[in-house]
Amino acid sequence: SHIVSWMPHGRAWKVHNKELLIREVISKFFAQSKYESFTRQLNGWGFKRLHQSGNDFNAYYHQCFLRGLPHLTALMKRVQPNKGKLLPH
Repeated sequence: SHIVSWMPHGRAWKVHNKELLIREVISKFFAQSKYESFTRQLNGWGFKRLHQSGNDFNAYYHQCFLRGLPHLTALMKRVQPNKGKLLPH
């Protein structure tokens, strides 16, 4: 929870420590080891970084990635190239 955690409402999650995420998670479970590459992968799967001010600022959201509903992840698909920016926020 000190690296990444769900927001209290369970509809988004937030990175709290980028350096630990790279060292403890990304380097062990992903081929790339740069945070920018990780965020590019998130974008490719349709995750949106939330930009409104408040507690959710810089959290990530996907309509099929919700706390307590792991079965929804089966509905996730990669975004077609150059289509990510066309999705509504």
